[in-house]
Amino acid sequence: MEIQEEAKLDEGVARIFGIEPTQDGLQLDDMRQKAAISLAEYGRMLADLLEKSAVSIPPPIQLQWWQQGSRIKVVSENPDAERIEAVLNGAGDVVGKFKELEVLHEILRNTELAGVGTTENTHFNLGLTSTGPIAFFSE
Repeated sequence: MEIQEEAKLDEGVARIFGIEPTQDGLQLDDMRQKAAISLAEYGRMLADLLEKSAVSIPPPIQLQWWQQGSRIKVVSENPDAERIEAVLNGAGDVVGKFKELEVLHEILRNTELAGVGTTENTHFNLGLTSTGPIAFFSE
């Protein structure tokens, strides 16, 4: 089925969600599923990288995007914070995928809050715990 040009999804949004730009719409459950799968995959990638670098969890690690340095920053108290930042920011694919994950979750959150709230003045956080990764927003 051919859909009208106006109904097409933005190509960037379609790529983030892994669908064809000509697909007829995107459901909130599809967005949630994509976010969950992406978070799990990214968590496994980070866990493998940190394990190879002899960084243990616990203690949990809380990460945010640091605008001033365009890099991942450890914002939780962690004795290995500097080493974790060096390992994560030294791997280009880790940095790029973090930013993609952040954008994905911001799109999802803004969609969920449409008409009732905003993500303005909030920060995307990625928590790495011994039970797996979690994504959340903080002020």
